Amino acid sequence: MVADRWTQAVRAQLGLGRLLPLGGPRDGAWIAESAAAGVLRRAAGAAAPGVRLGRLRLALADPPPPPARRYRLRRPGCPRGRCG
Repeated sequence: MVADRWTQAVRAQLGLGRLLPLGGPRDGAWIAESAAAGVLRRAAGAAAPGVRLGRLRLALADPPPPPARRYRLRRPGCPRGRCG
């Protein structure tokens, strides 16, 4: 889709990094990984002067399980959708 490519191009130019969800799928709230990393770096520096964070990668603490897949079994020799 053209809109997806535009979004990816803009994100790459701005250097936002990955977008991370803030809440559930229906909340529609996201934060750029680079913005969250900046806040964490400043907080770590304020809490423990002289401490410097190295490489930082953020992920969900408790990712949701993948959606359940449904499989439909067919009898051998039976064309698709023809043998109930």
